[in-house]
Amino acid sequence: MLRIHIGSITEQGLNLDLREDAAALPMLRAVTDDGAVIFTRPIHVRIHAAITGKTVLIDGKAESAVRMPCRRCLEPFDMKIDTDFSAIALPEVPAINDPAAGDDIELAAKDMEVIAYSGDSIDLGDEIAQQLIMAVPFNPLCRDTCKGLCDRCGENLNNKTCQCQPQDENGPFAVLKTRAFHNNQE
Repeated sequence: MLRIHIGSITEQGLNLDLREDAAALPMLRAVTDDGAVIFTRPIHVRIHAAITGKTVLIDGKAESAVRMPCRRCLEPFDMKIDTDFSAIALPEVPAINDPAAGDDIELAAKDMEVIAYSGDSIDLGDEIAQQLIMAVPFNPLCRDTCKGLCDRCGENLNNKTCQCQPQDENGPFAVLKTRAFHNNQE
């Protein structure tokens, strides 16, 4: 469980080394439901927490590995993901619905993009899941030199050269290709 027990934080802070299965985090389960992204290793998290009054300052690093399809060749590949993160945790404050308060409205923790906690522990599951989701590339490539698929026959050009003939240079869009070539030469 990815939790910090507040009573464990000393004056020097608290260092934690935690492991959790991706399936234990609902946010990561939602990302992997369609099978396009699969976490292939447990999540490894290293955290340092320090406390100032009721505010807990958290610095950490989360690591795992995923398997996903390359955007060019569509072949699945494995990729290590890691992310450094910082967060602030504050005690949960009840919302104030007092019309007499006027313009002086106290913001709840969720309005300030901090982790709200109640009781004696802070749940970091959602924060770590968000960080890992942001670390997964939007357009993943199996390698920078991936040649992708032939746009005519669908052959994976990383494995072999296809037998497709070059496109007709006299087709309806040939003039655009010629203009693009000449514009790049200038």
